[in-house]
Amino acid sequence: MTSIKRIAVVGGGAAGMMAAGTALMHGASVTVYEHKDRPLRKLRITGKGRCNVTNHCTTEEFIANVIHNPRFMYAPLSHLSPEDTITFFESLGVPLKTERGRRVFPVSDKAADIAEALLRYTEGAIVRYEHVRSLWIENGVLCGVEGKAKERYDAVILATGGKSYPLTGSDGSGYALAVQAGHTVTPLSPSLVPLTSKSPYPPRMQGLSLKNVALRIVKNDGG
Repeated sequence: MTSIKRIAVVGGGAAGMMAAGTALMHGASVTVYEHKDRPLRKLRITGKGRCNVTNHCTTEEFIANVIHNPRFMYAPLSHLSPEDTITFFESLGVPLKTERGRRVFPVSDKAADIAEALLRYTEGAIVRYEHVRSLWIENGVLCGVEGKAKERYDAVILATGGKSYPLTGSDGSGYALAVQAGHTVTPLSPSLVPLTSKSPYPPRMQGLSLKNVALRIVKNDGG
């Protein structure tokens, strides 16, 4: 990376901040673009506010439990295994614990501790709270980004996440940037999403925890 001096990271989520911190470690000057009022908003509420950091398993076990296209995970996990992830966060001062199902959480049970660790990891990066409207591409060459103004960079890392939680910034706006850069976006399908109901029962059941429970949803077309 000796030839890359200025890097823009579009998206201030977990992936974006990991990328920013790693680029800083390699001597780059990094600017993170986040279109919400602070980075890592979704991370702070993940895992019911506790943050399931990873699973305490081997890379092979992890890949075996990826339902769709597990081969896609070979490359990233070869560079950052579940064990590497545990070591990484504990090196940033966040002790972790393993619970049922080999799920790994902060000992404090606070997702905010993971977020604060990533903020420490990215100290030295410039964070701009603005929306990147498009990539700056000339004659097929990526020159930078267009936010409030055009800004030239040696490289741009697109880490905007999906569209699962618009209030936290995951609104799908990054897909248009990916397409602009020549990538193909396949049809999107939901994974973990909230269920909403007008029923008075959910608020009354708040705090109730059940194990080994299945839920079946029946679509009623009869009105």
